Amino acid sequence: MLTVISKFSKMFFPFVKYLFHNPFFDNVLKGKKISKPKKPKTLTLAIIHYDGKNLEDVLKEFFLEITSANVIVGKNFSKEDVSGLKSVLKKDIVLLDNNTLIYHHGKHAQFISSFDVHKLRAFEKQGVSFLVVPEKRTGWMISQMFSFYCIVPGEPFQETIITAPIPLTRNSDGYYFSKVTYRNQVTIIDLNVEILSDFKSH
Repeated sequence: MLTVISKFSKMFFPFVKYLFHNPFFDNVLKGKKISKPKKPKTLTLAIIHYDGKNLEDVLKEFFLEITSANVIVGKNFSKEDVSGLKSVLKKDIVLLDNNTLIYHHGKHAQFISSFDVHKLRAFEKQGVSFLVVPEKRTGWMISQMFSFYCIVPGEPFQETIITAPIPLTRNSDGYYFSKVTYRNQVTIIDLNVEILSDFKSH
């Protein structure tokens, strides 16, 4: 019997000692809240690869993707199409007719047609994270000098590109995302916008 008690003591007391020296239990005993690791702030981007036809069908087919996104970008939209997007117009949204801006709302995304230092600095001060640009060379240049993700929405069956500051891209080439898109497809991608602030501070 004494042997069993002795073995139990050897196992039990080191465990109790571990508990009282463990920071987690120490915080619990002192009534401190245990904070979970902070998740980086991300925004969900939806890119609508629209061919200019049957918008109602696109919205029905990709309703969940479009309504769950924080930021929506689309190309080949007309002013008449804008009225059909009433359910999402309060979101951050940039709609183009070819490469001309026809609708904008929100603070996270903007459109810029060329490399304009004054506009870019103003957007940076406003806390803009996404810039929609007409072509990838402009997007690449902007992302390497300013803290933005630049989006080049492609036509259906053509390449859609997102550029980012080189430290954020896997291949250190400035291209964060590159994909050939298909008819009436909606691309969804989560982008860490908090890390852009780190790039800006450097």
